[in-house]
Amino acid sequence: MSYCQSYLRPAIGSVIVLCLVSIFTVFTSNGFIRDSKIRPMSAHLTSSRNEGGENIGWQNVLAQDNINSNYDYTQEKNLNKVNIVQKKGQTSIFSDEITPQSRVVFNRVGKCGSRTVLGLIKQLSKKNGFTLAASEINNETHIRLKDQVELVNIISAIEPPFIFQRHFHYIDFTKFGGIEPVYINIIRDPVDRFTSQYYFKRFGDETHTSFYKGTDLNMTINECVLSNHEECLDKKLFYITPFFCGQHEQCRSPIQWSLNKAINNFDEKFLLVGFIEELEDTLKMLELLLPNMFKGATKIYHKPATAVKISRTRTTHKVPPTEEVRAILQQRMQYEYEFYNYAKKRFNNLKHEMNII
Repeated sequence: MSYCQSYLRPAIGSVIVLCLVSIFTVFTSNGFIRDSKIRPMSAHLTSSRNEGGENIGWQNVLAQDNINSNYDYTQEKNLNKVNIVQKKGQTSIFSDEITPQSRVVFNRVGKCGSRTVLGLIKQLSKKNGFTLAASEINNETHIRLKDQVELVNIISAIEPPFIFQRHFHYIDFTKFGGIEPVYINIIRDPVDRFTSQYYFKRFGDETHTSFYKGTDLNMTINECVLSNHEECLDKKLFYITPFFCGQHEQCRSPIQWSLNKAINNFDEKFLLVGFIEELEDTLKMLELLLPNMFKGATKIYHKPATAVKISRTRTTHKVPPTEEVRAILQQRMQYEYEFYNYAKKRFNNLKHEMNII
């Protein structure tokens, strides 16, 4: 090897190293790595904390939620597509101060008038100047851990003030290091809700066509209950409570544990749970609790155009259950009614405190 070659070889190597360092610096300084909005799942899970504030780690989060740690979550489809239905405008009545009430999540229970309420919220978002963010996913209420983390990230990244809506069981944002929002919801009598869902699946309404693929399309709810068809048995009837219990595997089972968990979350995490049977009073309470968002809600509700829209969302071909069948369903829905009655009592107490008559 010549003197020139022995001199140049280490110099060339140094230049290559300097080039690689420079490229990495450019990427990180431009935010490609450092400022990624969606952090790796492991970053959130290792920083997860329990109710006592202790770091509980990824494996413990999995264990708490009965999740298989060997499952390949990279194969899961993306369940968290979110659209900004209405972006806040220049006419916002919000001050510059961002309060906890500036981040609202409406994890809406199916067949409880939520489409009617969403129509009102969409008009209010234009009028009062806040963002309405809507998920494209409507049929995934129990969410895989990976998608819980991603959903928390997405919602936490939305610029407040906003209302985010989607059908999903309660998620504890603080568990994944997210910004905790205020939850709201609306429910209804469990038998009435189930009856509406039963016929909606078969016949739809004026705005949605039927998506039922079964062979018993014309079976009435009375025939379903009296024949002990699987569609009308206990576990299929347990629907409302899991929206408040959460994502734990046991939350989908009609047991005392899930009821207790739902009541605990109801008390601690939900600003208001209203009732479709008392929608006007629910809107009045929201006007008082979230005035910057719901100011003018009852006025919009009483518009003739709103009544027309509501009528178009009523389920068609609905045959109400007989008194005998209603009694059987109420018995099968024991935990649903315990939660419903608890929520109704709290609603009436709050209404009284607010002087809403």
